[in-house]
Amino acid sequence: MINAARLCIKWGMGSFQKSGGRLSAATFLAALAVFLLTVGLFVGVFFWYGRDYARVSAEREYYFLVRDCEETTAAAVAGQVYLSGGAGFRLDTAGGSCVVLACYFRVTDAERVQSAMEEKEIATRILTLSGSDFVLEGKNAAQKSRVEGNLETAETCARILYDTANGLERADLSQEEARVAVRGVVKALKGLRGGNEENLFGLWNVRLAAAERRGTEIADGILYAKDLRYLQAELCLAIVNAGDCFS
Repeated sequence: MINAARLCIKWGMGSFQKSGGRLSAATFLAALAVFLLTVGLFVGVFFWYGRDYARVSAEREYYFLVRDCEETTAAAVAGQVYLSGGAGFRLDTAGGSCVVLACYFRVTDAERVQSAMEEKEIATRILTLSGSDFVLEGKNAAQKSRVEGNLETAETCARILYDTANGLERADLSQEEARVAVRGVVKALKGLRGGNEENLFGLWNVRLAAAERRGTEIADGILYAKDLRYLQAELCLAIVNAGDCFS
């Protein structure tokens, strides 16, 4: 590259000396600009391919059964949903505001409950939200395994809450059995947050802390399936949007 620079300068100076005109000077400057641009491109390419990066596997899909509402009526609809046994979790999307009744891991389960709602003349729809892979760059690339472990543990906690809520509704679980499950989830979330010391996890830890606080509040009182569904929906939404925390 140094030799190329010398050739470029030598050629430009030669042209300038032979013609002695303004055009040869402009030609020389143009050649020099092209050379500098080429150097810049090489540096950029080497930087891009030489840096550390890691792709985090975050492809997950959840099915939220929701009731659509206007922003002005969201609070009233959330209250109605909660009183009727739903999560009452408000969700703002590009399509407008809605309130979550429950979050499912299989679309067939969401469709079954949706059919039951239709029989009661309650209009609902299934909102599918998906997480997507994202990239960690530089020194953060070394945290790939820990980030993926966080996502997997958070989803496991969400599934525990889902199963516990169903157990309470069917009376298959006692209050104490359900309380043990919820406290186990709280402990797991706290453990994750305690181990996430790097700055990379700052925003993610905020979401874990919010879920941890809600779980603690739930476990300290009488347990209702709708409260567990609320926390589960909150966790699933955090997982779907995890890329925003780490990118």
